[in-house]
Amino acid sequence: MATVSLGGSLLEKIDAIGAAGFDGLELLDDDLRKSGMTPRECARRCADQGLTIDLYQPFRRAEGVSAQEFRGVLTRFRGELDVMRALGADAILVVSNTDADADPSRDLTAGQLAALGDAAAEHGMTVMFEALAWGTHISRVADAWDAVRRADHPNVTLVVDTFHLYAAGEDASVLTGLPRDAVSFLQVADAPWLEMDVLQWSRNHRCFPGEGEFDVLGPVAAVVASGYRGPLSLEIFNPGYRERPAAEIAKLGADSLRHLVGELERAGTIVPGDAHR
Repeated sequence: MATVSLGGSLLEKIDAIGAAGFDGLELLDDDLRKSGMTPRECARRCADQGLTIDLYQPFRRAEGVSAQEFRGVLTRFRGELDVMRALGADAILVVSNTDADADPSRDLTAGQLAALGDAAAEHGMTVMFEALAWGTHISRVADAWDAVRRADHPNVTLVVDTFHLYAAGEDASVLTGLPRDAVSFLQVADAPWLEMDVLQWSRNHRCFPGEGEFDVLGPVAAVVASGYRGPLSLEIFNPGYRERPAAEIAKLGADSLRHLVGELERAGTIVPGDAHR
């Protein structure tokens, strides 16, 4: 579960996620900065709750920038890798550029992702790239996969978020065409179908699987059927959730994932006990 899904302090979020029975979490960089904890203290608290830090996120304005700016991007990125080393985390979420001045060159994006992959590889870490549905030039899973494929780097991989998938006009069919094991991290979110600005839709109306109107099962089943055995992670932006006690929302989230896993088992997509997050 992503810490951004919950309200309260980072300590409260970690404790709630652990108590709900999750195995790991996605750590929001801003949660860590505002917590007053050092990265090592945060790592110890997570370990005490039986939690791994499966993803540190997000890293923005990472691609589609000028060569001059990219030198600064690499400096920022290496600083984040230092934080991750202290956290014991080995994967960082890099999101597509959403600024109006983003360069549309897919080859430029691929080269910059590969350079980030080189920096991550020096520390045994991985860049996980995600298309935001409001990305300037990379807004779809198909776009992100094209960039990852062109980068052709073992430390640059693909993230799929079910909200962004649907918000960008795609569906599970785009996932069935990906090579086996193409997806390295799967974020699961539901939402009601709304006609509104996609950023506001994402930041205010996501909900747990089964609470909205998306076919969440379809894309999750497609990714799992392709060989995916990583986390099923809840990244839920919803102000209403953050107003409620963290323990209550974490439990609701865990229950929703257990129900989703049960549906996968009944559909024969996975065998009982095959999914653990």
